[in-house]
Amino acid sequence: MSDSISPEPPLLAKELSELRLPTVAASWKQAAEEAGKRGVPYAEFLAELVHHEIVDRHDRRVNRRVKEAKFPSLKTLDTFDFDRQPGLTREKLLELARGDFVTRHENIVLLGEIGTGKTHLASAIGFACCQRGFRVRFMTAADLTTLLIESKSVDRLSRKLDQLARYDLVILDELGYVPFDRAGADLLFTFITRVYEQRSLIVTTNLPFPRWSEVFQDATAAAAVIDRVVHHSTILQTEGKSYRLEAAEAVQLAANESAATPS
Repeated sequence: MSDSISPEPPLLAKELSELRLPTVAASWKQAAEEAGKRGVPYAEFLAELVHHEIVDRHDRRVNRRVKEAKFPSLKTLDTFDFDRQPGLTREKLLELARGDFVTRHENIVLLGEIGTGKTHLASAIGFACCQRGFRVRFMTAADLTTLLIESKSVDRLSRKLDQLARYDLVILDELGYVPFDRAGADLLFTFITRVYEQRSLIVTTNLPFPRWSEVFQDATAAAAVIDRVVHHSTILQTEGKSYRLEAAEAVQLAANESAATPS
């Protein structure tokens, strides 16, 4: 390519806008100048422009997916402390993070005590799924139940269920942390039934399966929910004390030792 850049064709900006190529529109001049200096052939120059457009479009799509998911905070598997959870293998979590379970409409259940990393893992897998183009929604079980109750009260339950069923993956965090009344439990059961074998769920809970009747107010309803959630499911168990509790205890211990040390 020549290192001299011709004036911009008068219709180029308009036509790039119509073609929805904002990255090309914003970068073609600088790219052309650099290509001219390097003597890059026209075909290679065009390929670089198209590549930048595709990469930028992918990044924008991922950003939209992450914003739509409404994660409480962004987590990745790189920042998870696997040494504290020897029962979980990095390879298995990385496999789940590829998102094939979403394509197969399978579920993940994370069982363990409060503060043992379940939400971190659920968020990290959800974030990885966003990066692979899946639509993800993060909600606590209590928030979802409240949303369904409110939707039913204004005769919009069916519409809300349809909206939620458009997500490829719904993360239900903290199932069992807050008890539901019978109406709320029934609506949560309705949602789980609605997405069964059609979409994927990640459920985090501190309750072993035999205690799910405490959430759903009825042993039969709990058994039906467990059957749908566990069918085609990967079950992961976290162990140990709460990370946050241990961190707080360590801070308190350090403060006590500091106070006991003579000045």
